[in-house]
Amino acid sequence: MNQRVLIVDDDPSLCDIVSVMLRREGYETRIAYDGPTALEVAETWEPNLVLLDIMMPGMDGFEVLRQMRRLDETMTVPIVMLTAVSDIQGKETGFRGGADDYVVKPFNNTELKLRVEAHLRRYNRSSKEDFYIPQQTVRAPFVLTRTRSGIFRRGYLITKRLFDITACLLALPFALPLMLLIAILVRLDSPGPIIFIQQRTGMSGKRFKMYKFRTMVKNAEELKEKYRHLNELTWPDFKITNDPRVTRVGRFLRKSSLDEVPQLINILKGDMSFVGPRPTSFAAETYDLWQTERLEVRPGLTGLWQIKGRSNIDFDDRVELDIEYIERASWELDLAILFQTFAAVVAGQGAS
Repeated sequence: MNQRVLIVDDDPSLCDIVSVMLRREGYETRIAYDGPTALEVAETWEPNLVLLDIMMPGMDGFEVLRQMRRLDETMTVPIVMLTAVSDIQGKETGFRGGADDYVVKPFNNTELKLRVEAHLRRYNRSSKEDFYIPQQTVRAPFVLTRTRSGIFRRGYLITKRLFDITACLLALPFALPLMLLIAILVRLDSPGPIIFIQQRTGMSGKRFKMYKFRTMVKNAEELKEKYRHLNELTWPDFKITNDPRVTRVGRFLRKSSLDEVPQLINILKGDMSFVGPRPTSFAAETYDLWQTERLEVRPGLTGLWQIKGRSNIDFDDRVELDIEYIERASWELDLAILFQTFAAVVAGQGAS
């Protein structure tokens, strides 16, 4: 069955261009030039995705958005706002009203196509699982609801930061003796620094120093090119099963995730949070435009893709899950991720 995309915009030429582009990719399209028609088509045609101009005359696009979400409590199709105005207030209003994404006009057709593909992949995956994230590492139920993102709620952001600081301070009396023991083991196992410091990409693309216990030989970065032909992921991601650069102690630290303990310092400094997209070693300049949405929040010690596959999924798939997290961010979701991360670490599944 073909995927159906509803295009809602009062500009006929733009609608025709987008419709032709999507039809060439195998999608079915319908066009609505005003709000009432859009609501009627949304109810009767049941699209898989909606592209909605939020600045339409005749009916407030934000009202169309809200009414689309009220048509059916189970209507969970992605709605992507189209607008020539990129103010934060408009974006916040749209997300509160039920939108999933935001594209500013004039947009690049290729970029819009990639956004459509990404949202449909996530929607189809979620629909097939009744909005349960596929579980490969744990069995505890985990549901994604239509609760709107908390990243635009000041209370959520403040309490999340307070939680990060409080949890770190409570953990330090237990973490410090453990860190001392690990430091001794790392030093005895192989020559080189105890702490591995690497530049990572954080919120808004800002680079910061992330701390980990060293799990590889000290010249691991130089050896990366030598073993590049063994890489199992898409470059610049890099992963090798049974990586020859990993030390004996390093294998244990990775399997148990104890190599991540020094990142409590990053969380205290405000570079990271306990839950969020995992920071990449490569800079934001290497991201495709649709991938940059993951940079709207602090990176995390763990996130949605860690509990799905941890190190075993490619970057595009991870970004889709990161965006899923951002669009559904809430305390309920954060606590579920923390719980399932703990269960996955205890089970020793997915880490490498």
